[in-house]
Amino acid sequence: MSLLHVSEEGWIVSHLQYLNEIYRKVRYENGFCALGFNKMIFEINSQYLRQNQIAQAVQESHESTTAAYKKKRKRNCSQQLPQKDLAEVDRVKQAFCVMMTAARGKGLFSQNNFDNNEVARLASMRFYQDTYSLKDENLYGSNDTDDTIVYKAHDKKYVFPRKCTFYSYDVRDIEKKMELDNQYDFILLDPPWWNKSIRRKKMKYAEASYKMMYNEELVKIPIRKLLHSDGIVAVWCTNSSSHLNSIFNEIFPSWGITYRAKWYWLKVTQAGDTICNFNSAPGKQPYELLILGTALEKGKVDIPDGRLMISVPSAVHSHKPPLTEIIKEYLPNEPKCLEIFARYLLPGWTSWGLEILKFQHLSLYEIVDECKKDENDADSTRSENENKEQS
Repeated sequence: MSLLHVSEEGWIVSHLQYLNEIYRKVRYENGFCALGFNKMIFEINSQYLRQNQIAQAVQESHESTTAAYKKKRKRNCSQQLPQKDLAEVDRVKQAFCVMMTAARGKGLFSQNNFDNNEVARLASMRFYQDTYSLKDENLYGSNDTDDTIVYKAHDKKYVFPRKCTFYSYDVRDIEKKMELDNQYDFILLDPPWWNKSIRRKKMKYAEASYKMMYNEELVKIPIRKLLHSDGIVAVWCTNSSSHLNSIFNEIFPSWGITYRAKWYWLKVTQAGDTICNFNSAPGKQPYELLILGTALEKGKVDIPDGRLMISVPSAVHSHKPPLTEIIKEYLPNEPKCLEIFARYLLPGWTSWGLEILKFQHLSLYEIVDECKKDENDADSTRSENENKEQS
């Protein structure tokens, strides 16, 4: 189980543990082995700081800040969030404290030395360098078996979870490539929101960027035609008020979706500290949002509001934590699930995304248990040898 802790406030999830469970038994080279995902990508041991912030943190620890810095802090503190947003941040902070107190009591988090996440940063950089040349667009594929498998395509090896299907096409082609027959019980989207920082990164580091979309393009995705009549939709969103307003006032209404709940993904270090401080002024928060809605105004399942999902984040951009074990209590048995703008494959899911195979590349995994000969293959070989001896 990747759910390390469950309470009324929410869930603590291990993304790394979930990935390792998926690939605990993989059919590979006429046998089975266990694969482990690159754990260095999750070595988040401290808050992320820029080089100038590191020096600043050292200064603060010695209580010797400069006058200019004091002036800057004073200006930022004067720009308070609106009262309703301050109340929301406070609610999240209180729920987080309750959950972390229980988690620490269970020994879930350990202390780590401050290293500004150098190991994770290097692993992330290596990931971008190793996968930048992987241009696997305009592909369709599936693993229809009950086994996780390793498959070679275009002279590259990939690992595919059981019963998965993927489409590597532009989302604008979704009506041409998929059956629009209201078959999915759950649809998850991680839109490439238009973002200034990503735009700057795109100009500087092409390998670390992705194709962004305007909100006007997102409303055209035929969600209502893909979703079951009592299905659930969930959209990952930043804390941008413009993106949130777009979901509530444009995207959900255009899709025929009724808003039901807002959940918070709290990002923490290996020691259980938030990756940045809770902010009472406009700026970055240690969480992203998951906005949930249903096709029906009153769905069959009551989706609770304000839940927290706590996990150590991946160092790779948009590598979101899995929702499979969290969302299943709100879905029917053996649900049909679709992820749009997916970054990796999930067992039993249909996934759509232009970079969908990058996290499936075998270079991101290591063999943690040596391959064992498939007993069925061994029996077959033994029978063939016996027949040859008899003849």
